[in-house]
Amino acid sequence: MKFPRLSGAVLAVTCLTAAAAQPITVEVHTSQPGAEISPVALGLSYETSLLLPGTNGTRYFRPDNQPLVTLFQTLGIRSLRIGGNSVDATNIAIPSEADVRSLFEFAKAARVKVIYSVRLQDGDARSAARFARFIGEHYADALDCFAIGNEPGYYKDYTIYTNRWCTIRDAMVAAYPPATFCGPDQNPSPELCAKLVQDFGGTNGRLAMITQHSYSFGCSYQNYKEKDPAKLIPVDAATAREKMLKPDAYAIYEPIRKGMADAVAGTPVKFRLAEVNSYWFSGLKGASDRYASALWSADYLHWWTAHGAEGLNFHTGDRTGGSISLPCRYAAFVTADKGYEVRPLAYGLKLFDLGGHGRTVALTVAAPEQNIAAYAVLNPDRVLFITLINPAHGTTAKEIEAQIKLDAPMSARAEAIFLTAENNDIAGGSDDVKLGGARIKSDGSWNGRWSKLARGAANNVITLKLPPASAAVVRAKLK
Repeated sequence: MKFPRLSGAVLAVTCLTAAAAQPITVEVHTSQPGAEISPVALGLSYETSLLLPGTNGTRYFRPDNQPLVTLFQTLGIRSLRIGGNSVDATNIAIPSEADVRSLFEFAKAARVKVIYSVRLQDGDARSAARFARFIGEHYADALDCFAIGNEPGYYKDYTIYTNRWCTIRDAMVAAYPPATFCGPDQNPSPELCAKLVQDFGGTNGRLAMITQHSYSFGCSYQNYKEKDPAKLIPVDAATAREKMLKPDAYAIYEPIRKGMADAVAGTPVKFRLAEVNSYWFSGLKGASDRYASALWSADYLHWWTAHGAEGLNFHTGDRTGGSISLPCRYAAFVTADKGYEVRPLAYGLKLFDLGGHGRTVALTVAAPEQNIAAYAVLNPDRVLFITLINPAHGTTAKEIEAQIKLDAPMSARAEAIFLTAENNDIAGGSDDVKLGGARIKSDGSWNGRWSKLARGAANNVITLKLPPASAAVVRAKLK
C-alpha cells in the first residue's frame, strides 16, 4: 500500500519488507525546489535546572567545557532551548545571573541561538524582566527568543493563562524592547495555537513563533501516574522499537503539523517543535537509547523540515523531568569520563546535518514493497544531497539497490556516507553505531569518511546499495 505523499519535496514510502528486495528508483527534480531549510533547524532542548551548578560547583554549560562545545559543533547543533518541566517547578531554584552568563558564553562558543524560558507558574515578572534586560544587553546576538513557562495546562482557563503570560511579557519588553517570544510550549493543541496567533502573533503581540512539544510514541511506562520511580513499569522495548520504524508514524505527525501550520497560515509567525523525542517520561530503556532512534531521528528531522517546520529541539541531558527526575534514556549524549557518551540518537542528528542544508527538492520514488524514506536538498552551490533511510531489519531483511536519476548532469563523481550498526541490529547501543565508518568520540570529535561511488554509464544516474537497517547521504555536484 502506498503511504500518502504529503509534499512534493519529501518522500515516497511503501509498507512491507520484501522477502527478496527489489531495486528502487529515485527520481530527483532539482527544477522543482521547495522551501529553504532554516539554518537553526537542528536543535537540542535542556531542562532549566541544568543551568544550576552541580554538586561539585561546576556548571554544565560553560565556555571552557570543550568536549561539549566540540560535540555541538560536530553534530551541527544550531538551536539550544532551555526550559522543560523544571522551569516551572517550584522546588527548583531559578538560575542566577552567573548561571545565565555561563550559558550564553557557552552558546557563543558553540555558535548556537538560545530559546530562553522564564517561569510562568508562580513566576515573578520583575525577575523575568531582569533577565531579559541582562540577556538583551550582553547576548542579543546569541538569543533567538524568549519563552514563558512550560506546558501551561495547569491554567485551565485561557484568559487566566494569557493574562498571566502578558504580565510577564510586558515586563520583559519594558526591560528589553526588542524582545520576541515563542509559545505555548504545550503538547499538541491546535485550538490554543490558533488563539495565541490570533491574539498575539506578529509585532504587536511579540509572538514570533508557535512552539509545541511532541513525543510521538507515547509514554515510556505503563503506570506513568505512579509517584515512586522505583515502581514504574516500562512498556515492551522490542515493540517500542518497531513502532519507531513503521510508516504508520507519519499518520501521527501529520495532524500535529496541520494544527500548527493552520494556526500560522497567512501570518509571519513560524512554527517549531521546541521539545521532542520518542517516548515521554525521560525515554524508554532499550528503545530510545538504541540504534532504532538514529534511523527514526534522521527521518523525523527531514519530514518536519520538509513540511515547513522552523526546526526541532530534541530534549536531552543526563536527567530530565521536574519534580520527578529520571535518568535520560532518550538523550543524544550523556556525561562520561573525559567527555560524553554519544548515544545512537545523535548519529541520526548528524546524518541530517550532513544532508539537510539548502532547499528541499521534489522526489519521485518507486520502491516496490519496500519501506524506504527519501529526501533531497540542493544547496546554493548546486551540491545535491539525497538521504535514503532503509529501516527494514531482521532475518528476512535484504540489501537494497537504489538507482538515483537526476535531472541535471554531475560535474564530478558522487560520494556517499553510510549510517550503520553492528549486525544491522536496531537494538544496538552506543558502541555499535558508526557514521562514515567511525564513531563520534567522547571528546566530541568525529572523523567519518565519504566514499566515492562508481561512475555509471550516464552522468546523471547514481547507483548504490543500502544494507538493512541503514541510511546514507549521497552528495553530487551538479553542472
